[in-house]
Order: sequence, then C-alpha cells, then structure tokens
Amino acid sequence: MTERRDETRIEQAIARLVAEGQISRRSFLRRASRGGLVLGSALSLPAILAACGIKPLSSSTPIAGPSGSTGGAPTPIPKAAGLLDWANWPAYIDIDEKGKYPTIQKFEKATGIKVSYTEAINDNEEFFGKIQPDLEAGNTTAYDLIVMTDWMIQKMIRFGYLERIDKSQVPNFAANADSLYVNPWYDPNNMYSLAWQSGITGIGYNPKLTKREITTFDDLLDPAFKGHVGLFSEMRDTMCMALLSIDVKPEEATVADVQKAGDKLLKAAKTGQFRSFYGNDYYDELANKNLWITIAWSGDVTQMQLYDNPDVKFVIPQSGGMRWVDNMAIPNKAAHPVDAHMMMNFWYDPANAVPLSEYIGYFSPVKGVPDMISKDADAAEAKGDKTTAAQLRVVAKTVNPTPDQLTHVFNYKRLTETEELAWNSVFEQVRTG
Repeated sequence: MTERRDETRIEQAIARLVAEGQISRRSFLRRASRGGLVLGSALSLPAILAACGIKPLSSSTPIAGPSGSTGGAPTPIPKAAGLLDWANWPAYIDIDEKGKYPTIQKFEKATGIKVSYTEAINDNEEFFGKIQPDLEAGNTTAYDLIVMTDWMIQKMIRFGYLERIDKSQVPNFAANADSLYVNPWYDPNNMYSLAWQSGITGIGYNPKLTKREITTFDDLLDPAFKGHVGLFSEMRDTMCMALLSIDVKPEEATVADVQKAGDKLLKAAKTGQFRSFYGNDYYDELANKNLWITIAWSGDVTQMQLYDNPDVKFVIPQSGGMRWVDNMAIPNKAAHPVDAHMMMNFWYDPANAVPLSEYIGYFSPVKGVPDMISKDADAAEAKGDKTTAAQLRVVAKTVNPTPDQLTHVFNYKRLTETEELAWNSVFEQVRTG
C-alpha cells in the first residue's frame, strides 16, 4: 500500500505541474530521457520535484540561510582512505599523448591516493539529476569530488547537499587563491566550494563559414546561418545571454523580462534556426564545422584554436557575456572526504595549477599562473621549440580575465525556487519549439 500511495503522489505531482504550466508533459519526458529523472521503480517524488527546481518539503536536510551556512561546525573529517572518485567535465584537465593525466599521476605518487577520474558531467542540470536522488535520500553518491558551475553550487547549498570545507585541510587556498575567487556571491566565505577554473560565456564562430565577423547576440538569429546555430542546453547561459540582448541585466530580470527574451528565441526556433541545444558536446560540432556560430565558453575556443581548428574565434557580444566559475565541491556523505580535501589543496599549488592552465586555457583561480606560463614559454624558446613557446604565450594571455573583459560580463541571478520554475518553463518552450 505504501508503494501505491507513493506512486499516486508522483502522478499527482506531475499532473499538478503540467496543469499549472510549470512544466509541460513533453518537457517532463525530455528531462527523463536525458537522465534528469530516474524512471521505473527508482522514480521518486523528491527526484521529480528537484529536477523541476522544487525543494521537497518533507526533507529533513537543513536549508542554508543567506550566509550560505547550515549552522554548526564543519563535519569532522576522518583519515585519508587512499581512494578518490572525481567527476569532471570533458577536456577539463591536462592529458598526454597516451591518454594519461600527468598531474593526477603526480598527485597519486605524492599522496598514495588512487584517483578514479571520470568525465561524467556534460550539463549541470543533467548531472544534478543523476546524483540528486541519493543526496535527497541521505545516501552516498558515486563521487567524492564534483565540479559544478557557480549557480548550481548555490542551488546545492540551498538544498543542503554539500559538505562544509575544512579550511585547515586546504591551506594552499588561503595562500594562493586570486582575490576574484574568494568570498564569491554564490558561496559566501567559500564555505562549500573552491574555484576550479573560470571563464566567459560568449559566442564562438568560424568566420570562414559565416563569411563575416560576429559582434552581437542577434547574429545568432541571422537567417543566413539557419540550421548551423547552436544554443546551450543549460537554461541559465542561454536565457541570460538572450536577456542581455534585450538590454536587461540578468541579476535584475523579472519573469516578464525572461518571457520577452524567450519569445525572441522561440520565434527563431520555430523557423529551424537552431541546429540543436548543446552541453559540452557543442565543442566537436564547432570544431568540425557542423556549427558555424554558437554560444560558447571562452576556454573551449582557446583550446580549439590551439589544437583542433585555428579558424574559430571567440567574441563577447556587444550586449555582454556571462562570467562563470566552475567549482570543486564535496557531496554530502562522500566516502572519501579527506582525499577530496587533499586534491583541492593540490590544485592551489601554482606548480600544479600551471600545467593545467597550459593545457586547457581557462581562467585560473591561482595567483601568479600567467607569469609562470610566460617563463615556461621563454624556456621552450631557449630550447629552440618555437611552436610550444608560441602556444604558451597565447595561453599566458588567456588565463586571467582582462579589465576590459570584466566590464562586459555579468553574474547569474540568485533564483528563488519560484523564479527557477518560471525561467525553466520559458526555456522549455524555446527548446521544444
């Protein structure tokens, strides 16, 4: 009987969301097929509600207040276990010609900790949907360390899903963190997260295909590019860029503003303007020329120019771009929290941050990295390796945002649950046409 009552509550929840226009039936099925919900016997009311942006009211998990704290002292940390399960995004760490991760191997050798590293994250919401049922149930997830974008970190803090960081275990952060990444808007005092890498959401394009330079968000809507335009599957980036194009700062946006921006995108979507909505998989589509123009992340384009397609360019549109920070965080009840702290601390040693930045080209949260990369470029040139030296000089200029870039980018809005539902509803209209 209990199983049947739970099933009825699930059906009622779905029906209510559909009836109230908070989520369409098609949207629900789309999210389920993308892994946002666990179907069949594992389907749960908390999973459905969280995927829709609603915190289950019955949860006993404490909800963080405005300070970002759930109260009390940090969870006592046991001894290192010698194991670490880490989920990250694709192409977000240095890799050698044998497919090995040199800096992870360095960490393993120095600490004796065996690292299981997986590129499990293609989209914040998609990955959140996979781990949320365990987090809500108070179970251990498959990961000790995850890398999530700032707005998702804020959401997970609000839901009470992250472990407090023991600052005594990460002294390199206090010593070497760039001030841009200390006490951020989404996690005051870095109580639950430390920056991994950062970048800008703007536009990537291939001028050999567009036949002209790109300067505005509205270039994405040019009928000349129909069928070769990409948008992001993550609601916040796509909707915030659209909001900027109608002269609305995302942090100040109302639901009416979001609807207006959504209508603008929906009009283009109905004509077949967009090839698809992408997570990290947009990279290959742009590099391989299936996409001519797309919303893009700055560091990806830097990598693409160096390794995959030198023709591609990145631009912050005239209306502005979004500044984001991806962060390392420990899910609640992680099996190996000490090992996770040790990995966090490892990356805030400049000697380890430099090879990472030299490979991936995103903004580094560690002080002094650009100068150290420039020294490596000088050393490469002194050895006669002009190709490597040239690449490193390019990277040295991209691993810190310039003052001009910072004046043209914006932060995400701290959404309430009601706002998140409304924003998602508008975005799903765009995605489903």
